[in-house]
Amino acid sequence: TGHLDHSRQLLARLKDSSIEKSWKTILEGAQMEARAGRYSIAREWLKYLTHHVPWYGPLYKIHSEFERDYGDPVEAFAIVEKGLKELPRYGPLYLVAFRLLEKDDLSRKAYDLPKTMGMVSRADNISRELLWRVHFEAAQSQERAAVLLMGETPKLSLKKALYATRRSYSKAIMLSPPNLVWKIWLASGRTEVSCGNTNGARDLFLRAYDCVTEKGRSTVLLECARLEEFCGDLALSRSILCKARNEHGKSDWK
Repeated sequence: TGHLDHSRQLLARLKDSSIEKSWKTILEGAQMEARAGRYSIAREWLKYLTHHVPWYGPLYKIHSEFERDYGDPVEAFAIVEKGLKELPRYGPLYLVAFRLLEKDDLSRKAYDLPKTMGMVSRADNISRELLWRVHFEAAQSQERAAVLLMGETPKLSLKKALYATRRSYSKAIMLSPPNLVWKIWLASGRTEVSCGNTNGARDLFLRAYDCVTEKGRSTVLLECARLEEFCGDLALSRSILCKARNEHGKSDWK
């Protein structure tokens, strides 16, 4: 309701409570202060919590994202490393690290992403349920780097520059749970569209359609329609949209 002083008074009552009982409330208070723009107070509380609650993985993620957004990216990465030292199999921290290192690599025009891909290699020990996401994120980072590389070297073929991206997508597909693999087929199809390989994109979208869950089927059909519109076949694009509307129009406004 905007009554931050009342919230602070409630939090002040915890000063004599043990950290085991109060850390979750203190964390909420730190996030409240960050939203209110009191970054120095939020930072002190987050430092206190990461020191006293080293076993809670999401805390390192929240702290590192806070530093990334409102402080120093170098400090943000130091917090990630501290968290990985305590919890080397906590997958979400690797995803934060990828974004920090990608930004650093690209700022140095290191389009092969040496730091980012080094962290991808380190993530091989996380649970299989998240390992596919590691390679999926790597593929998207590599695609962004390839696009920037094309700006530096226009004579380079984008199709060739995306080789590493395709390889990472392939790894993600092999590791993905069956109910999520359609998302990777769809993303890889979009990549092929970006380099003008419309036939390859069409094949990948069809693979996505073959294994998509009922909830995601309209999303795949929309991508198929956009592809045919991009290729100039408006009649086929309309036909796909009509099919999607007839089958999913009552449950999906898209």
